[in-house]
Amino acid sequence: MKGYRSCSYDPELFRKVREGVSMRQVVEYCGIQVNRKGLCLCPFHHDTDPSLRIYPDGKGFYCFTCGTGGDQIKFTALYREISNTDAARELAAAFDIPINVPVTYREKREAEKIQRRRRELTAFIKRSRMYLTVYRGLLYMAVRERNEHFWEGLGSLSRVEYLLDCLEQCPEELFADKKAVKKIGEVERRIADWHVRIEPDGTVSR
Repeated sequence: MKGYRSCSYDPELFRKVREGVSMRQVVEYCGIQVNRKGLCLCPFHHDTDPSLRIYPDGKGFYCFTCGTGGDQIKFTALYREISNTDAARELAAAFDIPINVPVTYREKREAEKIQRRRRELTAFIKRSRMYLTVYRGLLYMAVRERNEHFWEGLGSLSRVEYLLDCLEQCPEELFADKKAVKKIGEVERRIADWHVRIEPDGTVSR
């Protein structure tokens, strides 16, 4: 009689993942920002106006433009271009969902790398939005009041507004652009040169 060999198959894998992580968490895990209405730019077609709806209570997602829809696992599989099973295992590793299927060292390292990148991207978006918005306000004021920063206002407003648009529509590409990141860093220093201090809550003081 052949000896019994344990199997790593977990018939509850998909259920555990769907119950262990929300649709919104998965979308943000992939580096995509969701607005207050539960909408985001669809990564499965060229989208300029948020058309992908994130449904609460584990009901999944659906794009009203290209018709792509599914659950947390399907979204990850499509976005990462991997199988549904690999997507489920990746999410289990990323969100520490206990499953019987062993998570390899490589899979765990990959999930940790993605999580770290996601945290860095979120911090970049928050900080950049704050400084660019404040700088835009200062530039508008300079143009309106025709003060000593008048010419800087005329020459920089369009660039700042372009960066803000990119921050909302394609934050990952902006974060990957070293020149753009450097430019935003210069904005932060420029605000300081104007003797303006930004408080943690985003308010401005002089």
